[in-house]
Amino acid sequence: MTTFNNLTLSDGKATPVSHTFGTVNVDGEGIAKWVDRSGGIALGFPRITFVVREPSKGARNYKLNARVTMPVLEVTSPSTSTGIQPAPTLAYNITFDMSASLPERSTLAERKDAFAYMKNFLANAVVTNGVENFEPIAG
Repeated sequence: MTTFNNLTLSDGKATPVSHTFGTVNVDGEGIAKWVDRSGGIALGFPRITFVVREPSKGARNYKLNARVTMPVLEVTSPSTSTGIQPAPTLAYNITFDMSASLPERSTLAERKDAFAYMKNFLANAVVTNGVENFEPIAG
């Protein structure tokens, strides 16, 4: 069993900066949650969740789910009549979800290959252009 520790992950800046996602909890359903509290405003904390579900009698696959959620706060200014800056509000969330279905009978080599393909595909220009420029694949 993997130990539940802080995660240190780099961001996507031109000069990447490492961020520490501190442990929050593992809930009753086995979902582990981490949060980057460095921004200081809880509403805007980026969060990561991860869960591994065991096979059931009907489905002999392990199910893995990971999610990265990055809230973006509205830009506010002290333009009220009092000059007091309004409290931040949520503008939107950027969310990435990953799921995997791993049959019990799959070999370690097979799982490593599939995972390597996914990591490499996510780093491929097809995906990068889709994420960065909303660029579809021309067919």
